[in-house]
Amino acid sequence: MLVFIHGMWGSADMWKPFINYFGERGFKCKSIELKEGLDLRKTSFIDYVRKVKRIVGENDVVIGHSLGGLIVQKIAEEMKIKGGVAICPAPPRGIKFRKKMVVSSLKYLPKVIMKKPFKPDFSFSRKLFMNCLEEDEAKIAYEKLGEDSAIVAYEITMNKIAVNENKVSCPLLFIATKEDRASPPFIVEKIARKYNAEYKLYDGCHWIFKNWRDIADGIQAFLLNLYK
Repeated sequence: MLVFIHGMWGSADMWKPFINYFGERGFKCKSIELKEGLDLRKTSFIDYVRKVKRIVGENDVVIGHSLGGLIVQKIAEEMKIKGGVAICPAPPRGIKFRKKMVVSSLKYLPKVIMKKPFKPDFSFSRKLFMNCLEEDEAKIAYEKLGEDSAIVAYEITMNKIAVNENKVSCPLLFIATKEDRASPPFIVEKIARKYNAEYKLYDGCHWIFKNWRDIADGIQAFLLNLYK
């Protein structure tokens, strides 16, 4: 089974193009709604990891975007899985975001201090996540985002999540996009090197759901090699 994990402020529905694509090719797919059933005022990164671990089995491939890409790394460390794909992933401890992104995130520090779930404003999202979209496309994409845990936002932005690469035994694929301002290619390439993993680069930005087809084709090639 292919298990899809959405990113920060995202939702399971965002994976529909990928699920349709892989379903047509004979793969059983499931998209996890990370926030469902959780109190976002208290939710931490490990709560999301635990939710995924309850669903994933050793013959599954876990595919994650952004925050979901870091969850893929943590799952691969903590349990046996068939393989993992991290698309524009958040970095683990030791590989930091660019200072510009961290500084621009400081405007949400009051939310973090109060542990109040929040959704970033449109200008922040447009600049960092949706810079390859036209204005009207970006507005439509922004409406698909929802509030998420301030605790998780802090953990990710401040590089708090450690992953021991020596405990990862499954094949991993890391995917970057050329115009990504949140997880730029040089960061994703560093993450791939940490695990001695395969790395691919595609057109697009952090919002992968515009140019999803090329990325899906790349994942399919990885899967065919994995299952042969």
